[in-house]
This record gives sequence, structure tokens and C-alpha cells, in this order.
Amino acid sequence: MQQRMNARGGATKMSLLAAAALALLASSATARTNVPGYLDYDGGAQLLGPNDQPVTGSPASYLGSGFGAPTSGGGKFVAGNPAAASIGLSFEGVSQYDTRTLNGGFSFIPPDTMGAVGASQFMETTNGGYAVYDKATGVRTQLISDGVFWTAAGQPQGTYPNGLPLANGDSRVLFDSRSQKWIVESFAANLDSIQIAVSTTSNALGPWKSTSFTGFSGGIADYPTLAIDSKAVYIGTNNFDSSSNYAGETLNVISRADLFGAAPTTTSLKQFFTPLSSILSGADPGYAIQGVNQLGNDYGKILSVSIQGPDLIRYNVNNPGTAAATLSNVTYLGTTPYDTNGPGRQPSALNPRVIDTLDDRVSSAVWERNGLIYAVHTVTPTGTDHTAIVWTVSNAATNVLIQEGTVGGNGDGFDYYQGSIAVNASGQVVIGYDRSGSDPLDGTITFFAQTFNPQKSGSLVNTGTFLLHISNTNDYHNGSVDGQPATGRQRWGDYSQVTVDPNNIESFWMIGEFAREPNDAANGHPGGTGGTRWGTWIADLNLAAVPEPGTWAMMLLGFGLAGAAARRARRTVVEA
Repeated sequence: MQQRMNARGGATKMSLLAAAALALLASSATARTNVPGYLDYDGGAQLLGPNDQPVTGSPASYLGSGFGAPTSGGGKFVAGNPAAASIGLSFEGVSQYDTRTLNGGFSFIPPDTMGAVGASQFMETTNGGYAVYDKATGVRTQLISDGVFWTAAGQPQGTYPNGLPLANGDSRVLFDSRSQKWIVESFAANLDSIQIAVSTTSNALGPWKSTSFTGFSGGIADYPTLAIDSKAVYIGTNNFDSSSNYAGETLNVISRADLFGAAPTTTSLKQFFTPLSSILSGADPGYAIQGVNQLGNDYGKILSVSIQGPDLIRYNVNNPGTAAATLSNVTYLGTTPYDTNGPGRQPSALNPRVIDTLDDRVSSAVWERNGLIYAVHTVTPTGTDHTAIVWTVSNAATNVLIQEGTVGGNGDGFDYYQGSIAVNASGQVVIGYDRSGSDPLDGTITFFAQTFNPQKSGSLVNTGTFLLHISNTNDYHNGSVDGQPATGRQRWGDYSQVTVDPNNIESFWMIGEFAREPNDAANGHPGGTGGTRWGTWIADLNLAAVPEPGTWAMMLLGFGLAGAAARRARRTVVEA
């Protein structure tokens, strides 16, 4: 816990070993032409005290803070086919104002924005606060701190300097439609361990039961991922030793029967650890290993970004959930090469390019439907200086890359980042993402969604773009006051999520981050410290049924004409 409390906002400097590792990776057969910083521990979520300054280990006294009431507002159709989808509920989720109230003035950046839709609720997890919403009305029925949640679930927690329970964050949540139960994971009290909570029913209000396991003994099991299929639950971790040096990757595989039974256990846990030494010799388990979520009978699929080169990789877990589990060989999908990501832009004179767009890891959930795997990640197309969301469709059996597309990357002057994707049983896809740029008219960080319909070949065609929410400030920076230059790494994300309603396949629920207004008197917060704040936004996007194949030619023509008109009217539409 103290190590997390002392984490600096900037990344820890790489050791000589890590520097040598980068040099060796650059000389490998599938050499990276970019250096994404994989071997550099990001320090975990950065803890801010009541005065908005990073906590450096000495207990800070509670000074109080101003807290704003939730904002309201909906989204709107921007471009494409207006009959293709409609926005249902659209509302603000947990904000940094909320988490500071819950935790006596303390909060974390980034929020690690995460949520999922279940049978009757939407559940959100962030660093500092968990919430539950009625999915029929959007009414929030619970808001508690993450520390309180995990304490109630039976896991010991550390404490803030003021004595309140402190959870370590990096939470992820999914609703398992097979068992009709929720599953949440995060760091445990010790950074080398992972804790898992499972609801006893479909009600996210609880009760919950929990278990934990050691992810990387004596070190840091960082950035735990989460996926579920018919056989197992998959959790990947990026491992760092006690000196914060990169140490390798672990894929943890647990029988779903053990986790979704009467009481969750990790009796069947099988860990596949790939040490740094093996990676330097050419092994490629992937970075931020993502299991593939599957609602059918298939199982044991892994898709991740390659450590050895700018590409995506695929491999299988044979016999998952058993002691006989093994890994298959790795296949490279052969995606288009790309460059290192730079900071995202915003229309601020003081802080024009400080938003951390993260690296090229697959940060959010990966999904399989009807034998096809869908994933997104943030990259910088070669020869450009703006990030884009790259989405891929690949064959789960043959690992053939069927289609690769981008959201952004078209020279429009915007950065696109923190994307997430989901697909329904009909093959329809929704991608949620943030977009920002330097233009004062429409460069403010904005939460968007794009919709896609399938073609017979398995490829996708875009059917619309939807603006979900615009940030309240065009100068986001956390850990320093409004009107001043940003200090420290301006973390954003570290992820978002899209999930499909288990009771309505045409209803996609998404959650993403936006920037709240600064905490000062001018913005309705008398006595505030002046720091800017993050917020989260939740939206339900309802798709129309997939059209008959014979109508595709006319629809494609319509999409092209609508897209051209939308580009001409872009500034007016986004501003309105």
C-alpha cells in the first residue's frame, strides 16, 4: 500500500537492464520501430491529497473541498444513417468530485473508467468509487468507495492517511450471462496479488463473495485484465519487481466453475509466467494479455498486442480451467505497422498537448461472435503525428485478419484514443472512444461512438457516428490548479468499455471518460482548490436490426453521401 501511496505521477526511469532489453527487442526478427515504454512502470494510479497535490507518503490532513452536483445532458447523432441507431439513456457516472467526497478529500488519477450492463442494472467501477444504476431509468441506486466495497466482500484493505479504507484500483467488471452473476477484479491490498469478487445473484447491490491469489510474488502484478468464456476466466498481468523493473507477463486461467459456484475459489488457478529473460530470447506472450470474451461454446482464445513488434498476436489456451492447460504457438495477425503514440491535443494555450493517450496495448475487452474476434487499440499511423483507433476483425479458427479499419487517422487534425468495442449476436459492432484536438471550435475532449453492420464476408461497414458528451473544460490537467501549466503525467483512461445488454442484443451500453469543470468558485465550487477533475459518462445506444443483404448497395451509397455532408458540416454539428 505504501508503495502505491508513494507512486510518482511520471514513469519510473528504466534500469540498465530494461534499457538493454529494449535494445534487444529492437534487434529481434519482428523488431519494433517504436518504443512504447512497456518496460517502464507507470507507478499505478496517482493519489492526490485534499489540496490536489500528489501524496508523497507523509499523511496529509483533511482540508475539505468543494463538490459539484452531477451534470445532465444527452447525446446526438452526428453522421451516417440516422435510422441505424438511436441514443437511449445518456447520463453522468462517477466523477472525481464523488470519489473525493467518499474518501475524505483524496482521489486518484486516472479513473480507470470501467462498467458493464447486466440483467437490470449498469455497474461502474473507478479508482475510488463504485456505483450501480437502474438500466431502465438511469437512476443511481448505490455509490460507495471501492475500499468499502472490497471490505464488505471480505478482502482486507489499506487505508488513506485519514483512516478510510483504500483499495488499490485497476478494477474491471463484467456481467456473466451464463451464471447471471457479476464479477469484479482489482489489485489486492498487496500489489503482488489480485482480488476477485462475485455477486451471489444478478443484483449488483450484493451480497458479494470474494477470493484472491498471488499474481507476482514479491513484486507488482500490474494492469490486470479480465475475460470470461464457457470454460474459464482469464486475467493477464504486466509484472514488475520490487524495484519497479519490468519482469515479464503472466496469464492466469481459473475454471469458471470455481469462481461462479457457491463461493469463489482459485483452486484451479493455472499461471503461465513468461519472464523477461524468455521475452529477450524472442518469446511473445503479448503485453497486457487479453483473453477473448465468448458467449458461445468456443473457449481458450487470447488476443493481445505483440511485445516483439507493432502487431497483434493470437494464441490459444488448450484445456482451460484444468491442470492440463497448455498454450499453443503464437500467430502474428500482420496488422499495418505504426509508430509510438504521443500526447493528445486540446485547445489550451497553457497545456495544448498533455493528455496521455497510453501506448498501443489492447486496453479494453476483446470479444468473439460467430467465429470472429473483434478488438481495438490506439496507435499512431506511420508518418503521422495524431493517434487513431484501429479496429480489427479476425477469424478465430484460422487467425486470418479479415479486416482492419481506423477511427481517425485521416488527417483531420484530431487525436482519437481510449477506444473500446463490443459485438452482438447479429455481428453488429459499436466502438466508443474519446476525441480531441487543437481547434477551439471542436477540439475539446469529447466522448463519441461509431456503429457498424456486418457484411457476408465478415467485414464491417460504418453506419453512423454519435456524439455522447463534451467535456466541461478545454484545459484538462490534474494534480495542478486551473490556469497553470500541467505538472506530472496527465493520465487518461486507462480504459473504457462497451457491453451488450444480455436481454436485448440491439442495446449497447458504453462508458468513457470526460473532463469536468475546475474545482473553483468561478465554476460553482466556493472554497475549492482550483484543480481540474475527471468525470465518466454512460450511454445506451440502440441499434436497428441488420438489414437484408439486398439493401447493402443502396445503404453503402447513402453512407458515403451522408459522410461527405457530415464532414462539411462538422464544426457546426459538434458545436451545436
